[in-house]
Amino acid sequence: MSDVGAMGRAARTLARAGRGWDPAVAERADQLADRLERGRFHVSVVGEFKRGKSTLVNALVGTAVLPTGVVPVTTVSTEVSYGASGVTAWFADGRREDRVGHVDIAHLVTESGNPGNRLGVQSVEVRVESDILRDGLVLVDTPGANSAHAHNDLSAAAAVEGCDAAIVVLSVDAPLSQRERAMVELLRDRGVRCFFVLNKADHLDAADTATVRGYVAEGLGQPSGDLPLWCVAAGPALHAKQAGRPPGPEAQEFAAFEAALRRFTEIELVHERVEAATRALQDVSDRLETAVELSSAAARIDREALSARLVRFTAAATAQSAAFRDDAALLRRDVAVLERRLATNLAGFARRAPEDWEATVRSAVDGASSVDLDSTLRRAVEDAVRSGFDSFRLQEEGFAEASWQEMASRMRTRVQQRVDRLRAEASDLFEIRLPEVTVPQVTAEQEGFFYLFLHVGSSTEALGRVAHHLLPAALVRRLALGRARRQLDDEFDKHAGRARYDLTRRLEAACNRFVDAMAAEIEATVGTISLAADRAEQLWQMNVEQLAAHRAAEVRLREAIDVATDLCRTHRAGL
Repeated sequence: MSDVGAMGRAARTLARAGRGWDPAVAERADQLADRLERGRFHVSVVGEFKRGKSTLVNALVGTAVLPTGVVPVTTVSTEVSYGASGVTAWFADGRREDRVGHVDIAHLVTESGNPGNRLGVQSVEVRVESDILRDGLVLVDTPGANSAHAHNDLSAAAAVEGCDAAIVVLSVDAPLSQRERAMVELLRDRGVRCFFVLNKADHLDAADTATVRGYVAEGLGQPSGDLPLWCVAAGPALHAKQAGRPPGPEAQEFAAFEAALRRFTEIELVHERVEAATRALQDVSDRLETAVELSSAAARIDREALSARLVRFTAAATAQSAAFRDDAALLRRDVAVLERRLATNLAGFARRAPEDWEATVRSAVDGASSVDLDSTLRRAVEDAVRSGFDSFRLQEEGFAEASWQEMASRMRTRVQQRVDRLRAEASDLFEIRLPEVTVPQVTAEQEGFFYLFLHVGSSTEALGRVAHHLLPAALVRRLALGRARRQLDDEFDKHAGRARYDLTRRLEAACNRFVDAMAAEIEATVGTISLAADRAEQLWQMNVEQLAAHRAAEVRLREAIDVATDLCRTHRAGL
C-alpha cells in the first residue's frame, strides 16, 4: 500500500499545482488522489431479495452488525468498513448523523423501520474492528433487487456504480433468476470482477448441491470448474465466528470463499490499483507538463505572431476533427457489416442444425418409455441445442471479438496519428518539444450469453399427453418425433436470435464507448493549446509581482511533475 499512498500524495500535489494551467486535468489528479489516499476497496454484495446478503456480510466480519429477518429487510445501501464501532448516516437534505458504538440501525436501513425510505437516508456507514476490513476492504450491503419495493431496485443499481468488485449472492432454493442474469451481465459489461456465492447450501445434500452448482454455471455461460462460485452456509458461518471458532464443514465452502476474497483484496486488487494508478498518474503528469510548456512558450511569442500561429493550429485541428468523424463513421459502418455477417451465419446455422441433431433426438425418443416420453423429449431437445449451438456460438463470438479488436486497433492507430500530428503542429508553432501522450488501448467485451429454455413445447403438446391413453404406441412416438423436430427448429432459431441480439448489443456498446474515448483524446489535445494561449494573454497583462508569483507557481508545478514521473518510473522498473 506504500506505493498507492505515495502516488496519492503525488497526485494531490499535482492537482494543487496544476489548477492554473489546466483545471480539467488538475481535477482528474484530485479524483485520482481521492481514490488512492482513501485506500478503500468497495465490494458490493448484490442479488435478489432474501438471498442472505446481510447474513453473509455479518459472517465475513464476524459479528451481527446488519439487521436480518424472515422478510426482505435491507432498503438502504449500507457500507461496512474498518474502524472504532460506530455508525454514520447521510440524508438527502444534507444532514449527517453520527452514533458511537454498536447501535441498532434497523430504523435507518430496513423496510419495517424506514418504510419506503421516508426518512430520506442516502447511505449508511457501519464501522467495525474486523480483521477482514483492516486493509481497506469496504463491504456494501445492497437492497434486494426485484422485491416488492421499487426504490430497492434503484438503490441496488446505484450501489454497483464505481465498485471495485462484486459478490453476487444466489440461493439454492431459487438458484438463478432472469433478473440475476441481467445483473451479472451489467457487472461484466462494466468490467467488474465477480465472486459468486450460492448461499444456504446446508439445506441440500452433496448431490443436489452439485446439481445446482452446475445449473448456475450453465446459466451464466461458463463451465462449472471455471466459474468462481462457492457453495456456502452464511448462517452457520456467523454462528461459528460468534462462538470464537473458524467456520467448519457446517458452513460448507465459506472458509475457501473468505480466503479467495482476502487474496483478491490484499494482493490482486492492490496490484491492479497500483498498475492503474501508475498509468493515471503518468497521464496527468504528461498532460500538465504539456500545459506548462505550452504556456511558457506562448508567453515568449509576441501577440501578433501568436495569433497567426493559432489560426494555423485551428485550421489543422478542424481538419483532424473532421477526419476523425469520417474515421468514426467508417468504424460504425464496418461494425454494421460485421453484425450482418454474424446474423447471416447464425441464421444459416439455425436452419442446418435441426437436421444434424434429428437422429440423436429420434434415438432418445425411441428408447423412452411411454410414461417418460414427454420429459425425455424435452431433455433431448435441450441437450441437442446446448451441444450443437454452444460450439458454434463460441466460434462466432471468437470471430466477432477478433474482428472488433482488429477494427478498433486500426481506428486507435489512426487516432494516435491524429493526436501526434496535432501535438507536432503545436510543437512547431510554439518551438518546443512536447511529451508523448498515448491513446487508450482497446478493451475486450465480456461474454454474457446464457441459455433460456423458458418453455420447450408446441401447440401439439396437449395432444401428446392425451395420446398416451387414446392412440396406439407407434403413432404416439411418430407424433412425438414430429414435435421434436418442430421444437428443434424453434429452439435453434430462438437461440440464434438471442445470440445475434447479444453480439450486436455488445459490439455497438463497445463501438460507442471506444469512439467517445477517442473523441475525448482529440478534444483534450485541442483544448490544451487553447488554454495555453489564454494563459499567455494573462501573462502579458501581469505586473512584476504577479509575474514573480507565476514563476514560483510554475517551479512548484515542474517539481510536482518530476516527483510524479520519478514515482512512475521507479514502479515500472520494479516490475
